Amino acid sequence: MLLFAQAAHGFSWLLLAYAGFAGPSWTVDSLAIAWIHTVALGWATAAALGVLMHVVPQFTEVRWRAESLARGSTFVFAAGVAAFVAALLLRPELTGWTATPIVLALLAYAGAAFATLRQALRGERVERAIARALAITLAFLLTAAGIGLVLAWANSGAAFPPWLAKLPPAHADLAIFGWLSLLIFGVSARTVRPIAGDKSRFPAVHIAVGSLTLAGVPLLAAGLAIFPPLIWPGAILLALGALAYALDLTDIVRRAVVPHRVPQAFLLAGAGWLLVTLVLGGGALAGLPWRLAFGFTALAGWVGQMLDAHFYHIGVRLLLTIYRGDEDETRPEAMLDGRLSWISFASFQAAVAAGAAGLLTQRGALVGAAGVFGAAAWVLMTANLVRARRIARAVVNADGAEGSQPPAST
Repeated sequence: MLLFAQAAHGFSWLLLAYAGFAGPSWTVDSLAIAWIHTVALGWATAAALGVLMHVVPQFTEVRWRAESLARGSTFVFAAGVAAFVAALLLRPELTGWTATPIVLALLAYAGAAFATLRQALRGERVERAIARALAITLAFLLTAAGIGLVLAWANSGAAFPPWLAKLPPAHADLAIFGWLSLLIFGVSARTVRPIAGDKSRFPAVHIAVGSLTLAGVPLLAAGLAIFPPLIWPGAILLALGALAYALDLTDIVRRAVVPHRVPQAFLLAGAGWLLVTLVLGGGALAGLPWRLAFGFTALAGWVGQMLDAHFYHIGVRLLLTIYRGDEDETRPEAMLDGRLSWISFASFQAAVAAGAAGLLTQRGALVGAAGVFGAAAWVLMTANLVRARRIARAVVNADGAEGSQPPAST
């Protein structure tokens, strides 16, 4: 799934470049929706589902129930996402048919996950809290997916009532904040420590972030879809939680002692783009034409940079574990070329900034440039990860000993 997610990540930048340089087509709804779902489903959700296969047993200390069902469902999910994006681009009348296997796969995955997490509810206090948090995020995913399925069938030409037009913003809120952001808030409480070498000085912040997000997401979704007076209370609660998270993450990285700085830079970038996303989202709610820029910075900026941070540290550690065993203590930066890491970081930030500026100013050339910068950054990051894998394999194959050290990065 991580390979599929990385492929979808690269394709998303190519699609953005095409949309920008093709002229007015970059504002066409089907093209924008295809890009959004390439990132939200193909990249972010696919990566999350793959990572959760490892996170759930590690964080909750229980073994997967129906693990083969969960793993098998991810392949159906990947195939469905590829078909769904292709339908959005080429045959919109088929979007309902291609969205259906995605939702069925998610139901199967979530069913196995819920059965697994239920075991953890009988464990220690921390494991119970983690299990509840993961179950809630999966519930948000299923809710967003259910709404998305209805919208996909409507896009295919099925007859639905007029009020259905109010559902897309609620669908986006549940997917971006209820599923992806809440998952990042929770999982990063554990994963940021190995990246930075320290944890939050304010444990209460984590509780506040989760509580504010849990309260704000459903209120905002209900306001967008049913009862408008709930919009701003929900948005304010959500913004307060996100702001608290961004400030706490910045404080953690500021005190970082781990010498591998690139993932930490990505964390700071993710926190910064989260703040930009909040501003753009508030403007969109106030009636400004910032909706596309909001969605772009939320996915490519906030979610995307947090994923890249984890790929550059946790992902490399996973490679080392696969090829050299759990006892290996090689630092991820020793497996990477520092020049490629930093250039890819700068290129990703240029891509997000150019894309946001292009969408705000209605300039397709900037959107296209964002796609070029992003594609270049993706190539550099992928080359760096391939290099790390090659070194890990070469060291093991050279002398059969998992304890020898790879050459230092140039």
